[in-house]
Amino acid sequence: MIKLIDRIKKFVFGGEKEREVIEKFREHINLIIDSNEALRAVIEHGDRDMIDEICEIERMGDTIRREIMLSIYGGAFIPALRQNLCHLAESLDEILDELEDVANLLYLIERVPEELLPDLSRVAELNSKMSEYLLQSFDALEKSGDLAGILLKLKIAEEEVDRIKGRIYRKLKKLDMGAFPEWYFFIKFIEKMVNVSDLIEDSGDIIQMLNVSLR
Repeated sequence: MIKLIDRIKKFVFGGEKEREVIEKFREHINLIIDSNEALRAVIEHGDRDMIDEICEIERMGDTIRREIMLSIYGGAFIPALRQNLCHLAESLDEILDELEDVANLLYLIERVPEELLPDLSRVAELNSKMSEYLLQSFDALEKSGDLAGILLKLKIAEEEVDRIKGRIYRKLKKLDMGAFPEWYFFIKFIEKMVNVSDLIEDSGDIIQMLNVSLR
């Protein structure tokens, strides 16, 4: 059975057009990894130059998404896979959009409370790990790796982010964030930073759907 699946995947992914799109997807996911690492640098080391880097990465992601879509609509892959592949490209782009929103909100926040830095640093670390898992799951889709095990790691990491979110909100009740705009921007920053993990898990779910389509 495994050999039959491998032959199917070789047929589906083996054409020249298909190989080009597969590499574009890898580029797209690697941009997510880079963007999450840049966000970690901002939060853990105060490197605000990385905010501009995150915005530039989002623009690069837009270009890759368009290239993927043009190739798929141009005939790459069998029709049964095209809808989910387009869905995956849009989902990856949504992650980069959310990271750009996080970066833009950081421009508006004068300070991050010291009491929340360990939790926010852990969320940034988990988002980085999840983006690595996302790349591994995409590789497993093509190469018949342990996709179920990788997706389980994604789910466990996302659940930890949810627990941290609850802890952050409980701490927020005791903090004085000053003027309303600062408070509002900070709440939105937390919401979007946490949502990155949800979006990464959603992309993992689409990869699982693609895997099922190949069977």
